[in-house]
Amino acid sequence: MRTLNPSLRRGRRVPLIAALAAAALTAVACGGGGSNGSAGGGTASASADTAVLGTAKAATGTPVKIGWVSDGRTPAVDTTNEIKSAQATAAYANAYLGGLLGHPIELVTCETKYVPATAQACGNMFVQQRVAAVAVGSPGQTDPWLQVVQAAGIPVGATLLSTTLALSSPGVFVWGNPLAVFGTPAAYARDNKLTKAAVLVTDVPAATGPAKALEPIFFRNGGATADVIAIPAGTADMTPQVQSAKRPQLYHVIGDPTFCASAIRAIRTIDPSASITAIDRCLGADKGASIPGGYKGIKIVAQFNTDVNDNEYKLYKAVIAKFGRSLPLDASAASGYQGMLGFVRAVNAGGGTDVTSAGILKALQTMPATPYPLGGGGKFKCDGTAMAGISKNICSTVGFIADGAADGSPSNFKTLDMTGIFKLG
Repeated sequence: MRTLNPSLRRGRRVPLIAALAAAALTAVACGGGGSNGSAGGGTASASADTAVLGTAKAATGTPVKIGWVSDGRTPAVDTTNEIKSAQATAAYANAYLGGLLGHPIELVTCETKYVPATAQACGNMFVQQRVAAVAVGSPGQTDPWLQVVQAAGIPVGATLLSTTLALSSPGVFVWGNPLAVFGTPAAYARDNKLTKAAVLVTDVPAATGPAKALEPIFFRNGGATADVIAIPAGTADMTPQVQSAKRPQLYHVIGDPTFCASAIRAIRTIDPSASITAIDRCLGADKGASIPGGYKGIKIVAQFNTDVNDNEYKLYKAVIAKFGRSLPLDASAASGYQGMLGFVRAVNAGGGTDVTSAGILKALQTMPATPYPLGGGGKFKCDGTAMAGISKNICSTVGFIADGAADGSPSNFKTLDMTGIFKLG
């Protein structure tokens, strides 16, 4: 009979949720800031087909205030495009989707500046402004404002949140899959009948902790074994570590662009026929110039489906082109779009006419399975069943994988069936 690590037993979810928080920090730490390949790049106006917006349906009821919180611009990062994208998406909803249950959305925005006190002030401002709910993208500063609005009974919907508080508090809903970085390669292995894998991960607690706790379980659920190999950041030659993996059929790489480039070079030297998956944060500004052959042949684990032929991506471009004008189609813009449109779709699918906090909460809890923005056909449902053994606040198990070109540009996106991958017992 299979046994689990004690920290992962059903009666002890908090340690696992803490691991998820670390996973989120890993995603942030591994990103280079700004756009990555999975977000599309460029601007929307040049080639967007606004006909995909459909027939106009303007909101006519009394306005409903919805909070939107983002980190904004700091000396380290700039996510202002996330706010602009959310505003554009709210304008689209008001003009074409009948707003929120027939009511025009009045977006109340706030920037945390990644400062806890400022983030708490955002929460206080939302309470004072009597917002009915708060929608967010993927903020780095979460708990200070979340504590305030959660205590006030204000529901929260997000593209991605992964702190212990976010994944354990009632009234919080996460549209996306914060575990996709770990589960997607396991699903890929299952689909391709690969039974032995090695995971190369940066040797820092925020990365190795969740990788060691989760990857062996997720790969086992996919019919494979997985060894997790932690490698110190800055290791230029990873030949010894790759050799220690004893030629698995699949290597999965988790790190920043410099780490990933070193790992891919070593894998191709030692085991050139092996399959390689890598998170999209591996894609750096040098576009694979330091890797012989670049990223060609690498399977990219992506956060969004940006296939130019996908209907969801066409809608995204059209929304930004009409309501966001020259807004770049970067990762921040995609996160803002997913967070806002996911919120609107979820509440409207839940039905009713009540746009108070209680009414919105009920709509989110009872919504049917609904298309996930930029989800390539994937759906989300917030009834607590998607990852019940991990967190009832997660609404989706969706994951995406794409073929990498030499410069890292992704194509041939596939939305993977992740059924069964995230089971813990």
